[in-house]
Amino acid sequence: MEQKRVDVDRLLLWQKNPRVEESNSQMEEVDNIYNFGNPSSQKTSKRQLMKLVESIAENGYQNDVEPILVVRDGENYVVQDANRRLTSIKLLRDPDKYKDILDAKDYRRLKELSEQYSANVPDRLDVVVFGDDEDETLRDILSRKHNGPLDGTGTLPWSTEAKSRFFDKKKSLSDRLEAPFEEQFGQSLTSYLGGSKAITSTRRVFGYAVVKQYLDIKDLNKVTPDELDKVKELADELKGYCQEHSVLLSRLGKEAVEQDIIIPLREKDESTTSTPIQAMKRTSQKLLNIAATNLDRYLGYRYNKPQWIDLNNETFQPVNFLLTGLAANGKLEGEGSSRWAKAYLLAPAVRVIYELSMQALADSGVDVSLPHPVSKKHKENVDHVHDLFKNDMHFLAYLAEGRILFDSFQEARSMVTGTDFGSSVDLSQLTSHKSVKDLNIDTIVRLFEEAVLFAVLCQQYVMYKGMPSS
Repeated sequence: MEQKRVDVDRLLLWQKNPRVEESNSQMEEVDNIYNFGNPSSQKTSKRQLMKLVESIAENGYQNDVEPILVVRDGENYVVQDANRRLTSIKLLRDPDKYKDILDAKDYRRLKELSEQYSANVPDRLDVVVFGDDEDETLRDILSRKHNGPLDGTGTLPWSTEAKSRFFDKKKSLSDRLEAPFEEQFGQSLTSYLGGSKAITSTRRVFGYAVVKQYLDIKDLNKVTPDELDKVKELADELKGYCQEHSVLLSRLGKEAVEQDIIIPLREKDESTTSTPIQAMKRTSQKLLNIAATNLDRYLGYRYNKPQWIDLNNETFQPVNFLLTGLAANGKLEGEGSSRWAKAYLLAPAVRVIYELSMQALADSGVDVSLPHPVSKKHKENVDHVHDLFKNDMHFLAYLAEGRILFDSFQEARSMVTGTDFGSSVDLSQLTSHKSVKDLNIDTIVRLFEEAVLFAVLCQQYVMYKGMPSS
């Protein structure tokens, strides 16, 4: 056997890999590993492979301690051990190549990881090459690795007690939690947060005084199930925050942990009712990272951005509270029936967004001279305000110069002039008073987009009118 450093493109998956059914091509082998790598269920197989993908993306591949065993195949090498790891690396290197194999949500996640952690994805890997005359040696190694304890000659997994003794020696909070966490949830705390390279980061974060105070574990020798549930909830929030803000756990500072994770968790635990402004400001942070696709959309996402609304403006507080609520809860995902059911449930909010925007505009002190009371003849009121927007070239220039909603004057003029808010609010009556069963989901998505645009334009118009030059 010899050690070599080989380009990933020259490493082939083992199409006779005993872990899965024999395949006829490399693409079919990826499909098999993704869907059937765990015999218990496809769902489990997919989840576990994606967990491995995430771990490699976020922490890099520890090639120095996890050698890949291969045999020659012409100019290439067939991997005999580490096929799941190689599959994960190939997926990260070229997500689009495997798009048709992956579930839509896994493909989107893979794209995010590939772009965010491209520096962690290796181009070359160290391998151990076994020659033709070393077949028995290779089979013996694979048997010891994958065929259980073999009465002591194979790999003997650590017991829970052994893990406790190992981690307890280090005395840190996270180390003391490793074994009980795994006993309750099936994997260690460090593994749950990112794998072996997350050990130092996990110790540091769980060493923060604010984290220890929040968890308030009474006896580390007898951590209760409820206390472990609280640990897992915190771990979930840490993972979610890192993913949402594109930051590694190792870069997560004490202030961010306290302000953005611990304080919200305490408010939740204590059933604290935040003021509308506090709730809106907290929710608005999520908007900065929203991305939408045809299969996974946030209603009104295009214009629902925190930088374009004034969360401190009490006049617009009711509609802003609705907008931030829409940001937090307006995600359409899953199969068609699930997306449609949620769209059907939320559709009446379109009508409310228009009415609250009109009411705030009327109460703002800006002279808009609505032709009718806010609660009457909604279409005519909206058409009147729309005329104010599209006929005021200075307002459109104000939007363009501040890059508010639009990137240029032409875009601002085209969108504001070309959007038929009157017809939109008229159609929204159907969502409130009759039925949305005759509307398709794309129509509801459009209605939300136009309603949110109208709400933001109303606020920007008030800001614009309040400027000295107006």
